[in-house]
Formats: sequence, C-alpha cells, structure tokens
Amino acid sequence: MKKISAFTLAEVLITLGIIGVVAAMTMPSLIQNYKNKELITRTKKVYSNIQNAILLARNKNDITDLDNTFLFDPNKTSAQVAQDFAQYFNGAKFCPDNNSQNCKDFYYNVKLATQDRVYSLNYPKIILNDGAVLSVVQMSSCNRVNNDCKQDSNGNCIVDADGNTTPIQVTHTDCANVYMDVNGPKLPNQFGRDVYLLKVFTNSIKGSTWTPEGSKSWINILTGNDKLEYLKF
Repeated sequence: MKKISAFTLAEVLITLGIIGVVAAMTMPSLIQNYKNKELITRTKKVYSNIQNAILLARNKNDITDLDNTFLFDPNKTSAQVAQDFAQYFNGAKFCPDNNSQNCKDFYYNVKLATQDRVYSLNYPKIILNDGAVLSVVQMSSCNRVNNDCKQDSNGNCIVDADGNTTPIQVTHTDCANVYMDVNGPKLPNQFGRDVYLLKVFTNSIKGSTWTPEGSKSWINILTGNDKLEYLKF
C-alpha cells in the first residue's frame, strides 16, 4: 500500500499558534504605521489648504508684496483675524469661542510631543470642511522679547547641580500663530502626530522650531522623510 504523509492535529495547532503569536507581535506596529501615514497625508493636505487660502487672500486683496500683516494684522484681535481668514477656505466655519453655537466640541486639550504636559488651545477657531481645526492667535506686535530658560533638545529647562535654571531672553518676530489639528477632535491630539504650530512672520510662514511642538515630525514631513517623532504619554 502507498503511504500517505499528512500533518497531525497537534502539528497544525502548533503552527497556528506560532502564526497567532507572530501576528499579535507585528499587527500593532503595522496598524500604528498605517495611522501615522494617514496623519502625514492629512498634514500635507491641510498645510496646502492654508497656503492656498493665503494665496487667495492675496489675490482678492491685490497684495503684491510678501507682507503677511494685510491678513494677520497686529491691530486686530485673534477673533477678527480668524473670521477674516475663514472666508478664504471653502465651506469653513468660524468659532469665536467655546460658548458659541456648535463650537464646544472643538475646544480641547492637546499633548506636547516631548513633554508630559498639555496645551489648552482656547483661541478662536476655523473648522475646515474636512474636519481639520485651525486655532488662530494674533500677536499685538511682530517683535517681542520674553524671558525664558536655556533648554535641552527636548525643550526642557536645563537644571544645574543646585537645581537652578539659566535664564535667557528670547526675541520673537512672529506676528501670529496658527495651530493646526489635521483631524480635529479625534485622537491622538498630540503635537508631532496630528497637531502642529505654524508661525506667521512678516514675510514668511514657518513651522515651530520648538521640539515639544512637534518640530522634528514637521521637518521630516517637509523633507519627505515622512517619519513622526514623538513620545507616548
């Protein structure tokens, strides 16, 4: 008689068990990578929409120079600037504060990228038609000097052996800040993942260079590296 080879039930169960263990180990990483790629794609889209809105504002107001203060005017309040800016986004909604009708859900805390702290972005907001949320902060001047501390690469104040920090003065030349949450109230609500800060200068707009505000992820996205760098809290 011809002998037939086959797997025993025990061998099949062991093989399935090994496959299950490998899947359990790799699936979380695959899912996280997919989510990160989705957030990166949304970040690029929202940033492009902001640039297009500013270009549209320039065209409609016959602005030919690079002075951004025609839109981000230090003589106006954050609410006035946000309301003016909102009209250049198709289907956008303006929320002056969390007490306004249907606006409460768009006021929430966001986590920093490299520090176990949260930001309360209680600023006037623009809700884009794709669900992204922009928080607008208009500065009263495009040139300010603030007291700060000497920091490490993660944005933490450096402390000496006696527990003291090194005070420094920092000059800020941004006229306004635009916080962008590319998927709105949906999690993770963390800088360097779905939240970034754009700083509006007189003649340019740049991402924040402060690490806790997701600067490493932002640079990666702009340079095509497409890697998100943040700490899980």
